[in-house]
Amino acid sequence: MTITTPASRSQAGASGVAFLLQLERRLRLLQDTGEILSLSAQLLGQRLGVQQVACFDIDQSLQCPTLQHAWSDGLAPGAAGEYFLGDYAAGLADALAAGQALAVSDVANDPRTAMPAALATFARLGIRAFLNIPIAKEGRLAALFVVHSSAARLWHADEIELAVQVSERVWSTILRARAESRLRALSATMETQVAERTREFGRTWNVSPDLLGVLNLDGYFEHSNPAWQATLGWTAEEIRTTKFLELVHPDDLPRTLAAWDAANQGQPALRFENRYRHKLGGWHWLSWVAVPEGEKVYCSARDITVEKKLEAELAARNSARERLWRSAQDLMVAIDADGCFTAVNPAAGAILGWLPEEMLGRSLFDFVLPEDAAATRQALAQVTHEAMPSFENRYRHRDGGHRWLSWVAAPEGDLIFATGRHVTVEKEAQSTLLSMQESLRHSEMALLQSQKLEALGKLTGGVAHDFNNVLQIISGNLQLLQLTLDDDPLAAKRIASASAAVERGAKLSAQLLAFARRQPLKPLVTDLAQLLRSTEELLRRATGETIETRLLLADDCWRALVDPHQLENVILNLAINARDAMAGQGQLTIELSNSVLGSDYAARHADVAPGDYVQLAVSDTGTGIPAELLDKIFEPFFTTKGEGTGLGLSMAYGFLRQSGGHLTVDSLPGHGSTFRIYLPRSLEAETELPLQLDGPVLGGKETILVVEDDVQVQTTVVDMLRGLGYGVLRASDGESALAIVGSGVPIDLLFTDVVMPGKVASTELARQARVLLPHLTVLFTSGYTQDAIMQGGRLEPGVELLSKPYRREDLARRIRHLLANGRHVTALHRYRAQLAPQTAPTLPQGRHILLVEDNADARAMTSELLAMLGHTVLAVGTAEEALPLLGTPGLDLLLTDISLPQMSGAELAEVAAREQPQLEVVFSTGHAPANSGVLDPQARFLVKPFTVKQLQRALLPPGQ
Repeated sequence: MTITTPASRSQAGASGVAFLLQLERRLRLLQDTGEILSLSAQLLGQRLGVQQVACFDIDQSLQCPTLQHAWSDGLAPGAAGEYFLGDYAAGLADALAAGQALAVSDVANDPRTAMPAALATFARLGIRAFLNIPIAKEGRLAALFVVHSSAARLWHADEIELAVQVSERVWSTILRARAESRLRALSATMETQVAERTREFGRTWNVSPDLLGVLNLDGYFEHSNPAWQATLGWTAEEIRTTKFLELVHPDDLPRTLAAWDAANQGQPALRFENRYRHKLGGWHWLSWVAVPEGEKVYCSARDITVEKKLEAELAARNSARERLWRSAQDLMVAIDADGCFTAVNPAAGAILGWLPEEMLGRSLFDFVLPEDAAATRQALAQVTHEAMPSFENRYRHRDGGHRWLSWVAAPEGDLIFATGRHVTVEKEAQSTLLSMQESLRHSEMALLQSQKLEALGKLTGGVAHDFNNVLQIISGNLQLLQLTLDDDPLAAKRIASASAAVERGAKLSAQLLAFARRQPLKPLVTDLAQLLRSTEELLRRATGETIETRLLLADDCWRALVDPHQLENVILNLAINARDAMAGQGQLTIELSNSVLGSDYAARHADVAPGDYVQLAVSDTGTGIPAELLDKIFEPFFTTKGEGTGLGLSMAYGFLRQSGGHLTVDSLPGHGSTFRIYLPRSLEAETELPLQLDGPVLGGKETILVVEDDVQVQTTVVDMLRGLGYGVLRASDGESALAIVGSGVPIDLLFTDVVMPGKVASTELARQARVLLPHLTVLFTSGYTQDAIMQGGRLEPGVELLSKPYRREDLARRIRHLLANGRHVTALHRYRAQLAPQTAPTLPQGRHILLVEDNADARAMTSELLAMLGHTVLAVGTAEEALPLLGTPGLDLLLTDISLPQMSGAELAEVAAREQPQLEVVFSTGHAPANSGVLDPQARFLVKPFTVKQLQRALLPPGQ
């Protein structure tokens, strides 16, 4: 075994270099391809100690190479021509085409050759080891050098490298020889034709626009054609006497010298470019073809200055395009026929969050929103044939959102070039603008509707005012007439019929006032869920058994400030309308929930302020309302039922507007309707229901001042009051009424119309009258309330109003109640003042008392008096509040008013008697005990107004 040491490798390397230099010197003297191959194959074979070296040309594929020459020593020489190498060559083609030398030390053991067919061929040819050296030119396999050994051997790296070096030098020499052969052949051809074509050649030489010349080895042009002077300004003599390198641009000298050295070594220069100096200054670009021949170099140069300038301009434009491509804020892309991105500029990152390399090769539909995919496919199909001026779609952003892009695109070749502008902000602004325009349109429509209804409201309010005065005259006279009847059934029947007509007229007038938002409201902080539960049975009776009525009440619904009785009327009216729409068969659903109306909703509804609301929805499964009628249903007297007054919905609309609320309707013909009531949320505690006066119709001996500008109404009211036993003074305006008050005449109650002629308004009259008479009670009356006694459509606190038309019974009860309460509170104030400086008298043992009084002033004064008398007091305003307190430990006595808002004092006493029989009960009333409605003959009474002594006596235990 041969051991290779560093010293031996160094010696082998030096020997190889010497071999290559000797080979190159000998090859330089040869021109025939066969001789070059023969000499190089022989020298390499002998150097390596192998039996055969051959060279193949590769024309089409490695499977069918052409043998050019083979040197053999001990192996049968192959015949020149085409060979078929089959599957063996196919297995090695990729490696050889990549320029990799193949070394096989033993064909029997190497997996690349140990194939039965290949081994048979190698055995037949006597080959046991080989080298394959590829010559690749311009990316393809051009030739193959093979080295064959008849015995297996290990190929050393220096041997392989030597074979590679030899093959490359041989191939280069062959190319040079072929070029020289072609030039010699050309020269021979030219020489044979010189005699015939001297004149033609001379003309070509002279007229050629290319620079033609013959250089000697010293670097001087021995011959040059006229194109030199035409192109560079130099004469033929100046060219002949100037070394060509002196004309070359300094920056091009290194390349030119290298090409010149190569030409001196016999290597032609093909399309070599450099710059030559013009005689007048400046430089011209020349493109050379230079072929060395013997001691001459034959040259041809074309002036490419213009082309170079165009190339520079093109390069500048390309550079500008590249800068534009990279710096553009718009998205620029190129898309192939499959819809995949082939180019994407960096703006993709800023606009879509995707890096360009993340989008390359992917389909654009990986990024287009599915909703825009169909339109995008259609646009893509269109742009393959013609430019597309504008198209918009949405692309996915990396963050999960999307971006709007506005595209312009045009086809070019097999690609589509497109630019997408980011227009998301513009689209959002456009959407906002459209929304604002739509909101403005809705607001304008709502405003027009509101103005129309407001105008109708003023008209109907004025009509109702006059109508109520007329009704009051008729009603009052009918009631007075009824008092004069002795026993005439026919007359009584006629009066009853007329009275019923007055009642219907009063109801109609009330509906007109509700629409006009002029009805007097007494809003209370109301639990709407409790209100709906209390009216459920009434609703079921109103809609009938064939209508399924459902109440869906959300938990923890907010309270609202609203007149509960008027709201009950609205709900009942909507339920009856729903019944009629369902023709007596269907489902009525009433839902109650909390709702927050935002600024967007308020912008679409001019009559709504943003905030918290309680929503009450009334839905039916009836016939629905046509869309063209929805804007008319709240107008007075409009009806689709063909019967009725057409005031129900207009009354509801006006009442809710007056209450600060809102009413909407959604309806689909054939599927029913839903009316939604929105009432502002109230944060205050739930308030008591107003007092419902009943009991006997009583008069009195007090003096009442009646102020009424309508003479007939005035006369009727005066007659009614005098019939009740009151002393009555009358005035037609505020000024005359003040004169009466100021005269010193004792007056207990002022009964005045709200709408008064003259300089003194009714409110000013009441204010000045109370200054003169501090304990004066005031009761207003009107058929059309004004803002004078109202705040936001609601009565001011402490204002008492009796709406026209009213019955004699209503007038009598209200006046009696106000006078009694007034005297009672006045007396309580007086007694408290009398007791304050004295030591409060006490019973031997103070009593534990539950006080029930609906009048807040009277309740406070009575509680204070009882406390000053040494008693312990629990004070409430309603019987409902008192019920859970009946079982309070130590409670001795229940002191209750009879007229209370819901459950009366008499009913409360009955419950107390059943549940707490030991509890004493004292009734406090402004009526005589005989007219109190209490049937228990043992009942104890404290008649208002009472003195301290009367109060003390009433509190004494029985038998004392």
